[in-house]
Amino acid sequence: MKRRYLYVALGLLISVNVVVLVGVAHNRRGAPEAVLTLSERELPLAWNFRSKENTGVSLRLNVNHDADHWEWFDEDKLAELGFDTEPYMEVEDKHIRRALPKKAYVVLEYDGVAWQQYRQRQREKIESLALQVAQGKLKAEAAERQKKEKLFQLTVASRLFAIDAGLDPRALRERYSDRGRYIIVAAQVRMQVDWRPKTKDNRRRRHLSGRVQQILVEQLHVPRPLYSDLQDLAEGSRIRPGYTYYNPKSPARVRYQVQVAFGQRLEPWILAIDKVAGDEVEPSNNNGVI
Repeated sequence: MKRRYLYVALGLLISVNVVVLVGVAHNRRGAPEAVLTLSERELPLAWNFRSKENTGVSLRLNVNHDADHWEWFDEDKLAELGFDTEPYMEVEDKHIRRALPKKAYVVLEYDGVAWQQYRQRQREKIESLALQVAQGKLKAEAAERQKKEKLFQLTVASRLFAIDAGLDPRALRERYSDRGRYIIVAAQVRMQVDWRPKTKDNRRRRHLSGRVQQILVEQLHVPRPLYSDLQDLAEGSRIRPGYTYYNPKSPARVRYQVQVAFGQRLEPWILAIDKVAGDEVEPSNNNGVI
């Protein structure tokens, strides 16, 4: 009896592996859907990189979720993606959080307009610190810490932003044709309540917006021949998925870049990894504002 169960388990394992391999082969068939060279900012080591239980190495697709960037994901976009927003316009916020997410195709822009807008917002925030100190709203020490943190973010934050979403990946590709700047990926998106100002007088108004909850395939397995270049990297200076805080004793820095391809199923795989000799340095003016 035990032997029969063993055979069943073995057969199931083989079947799963066959399905996975067929999917990988289909994804990599023909010319890639997109090919980009990203850095550690966009593909940091996954959280479980040094886990004793995991001998493999993987990178995680790191999308910049800056809160000031999501104006495009409004009520019209929610409706386009199949969300019925009308019943949720007047209900309590907790009921909206229970609304189920939906699958959609999301456009990720690399080092484009969204990144330039992010940089500009950081510049404006840095420039406002001196005025806040002069008005007595902020202590000089706190302003200096915030300035260092914001300048640091411009050297480690991901330059990959979600800029659009739809239900037809082909239509999105026609609209965003540059395959070296725009990636199209499958994702889960959901509805949320947004209280940020949307009026010219800066008054807050409750409205619905969307957000990308998860990229469905966001972890990239590193091929074994490329393991060694990543395993000897110092833990303290790594860029982390999400938000990397400034540590003056051991600041994170960019240490490698990755050539990555996206296939017919819009799933990524790694083509090459190259170490970066030094930090990526952004140009700055005489005031230290990037």
